[in-house]
Amino acid sequence: MPTSARRPEPPARSGGFVSPWEHGSRLYRGMVLTGSALFLIGIVLSVVGATAHVLALSWTALGVLGAGVLVHLSAQLVRLREAGRCESAARSSRRKGRGSGR
Repeated sequence: MPTSARRPEPPARSGGFVSPWEHGSRLYRGMVLTGSALFLIGIVLSVVGATAHVLALSWTALGVLGAGVLVHLSAQLVRLREAGRCESAARSSRRKGRGSGR
């Protein structure tokens, strides 16, 4: 991968805010957008089902909203896994840096 196409690495313990959106993977971003789209669709279906008094549409809306919640939670697990990998890589690089200085 060319150097210019790489995402910048998140700063190591800078103390400032690090945006998960800017430093998240393509999978994480896609899952967050999918979950948000499912929320929106579920809300629209719920409103339409309630105003039209169509019980089947309201139940469908609940299913779509539930799927949105599951996708969002899965996205958070993906982000947590990525953060753990990044942290363990930072720890191992710090250990290597300390060992070579002696």
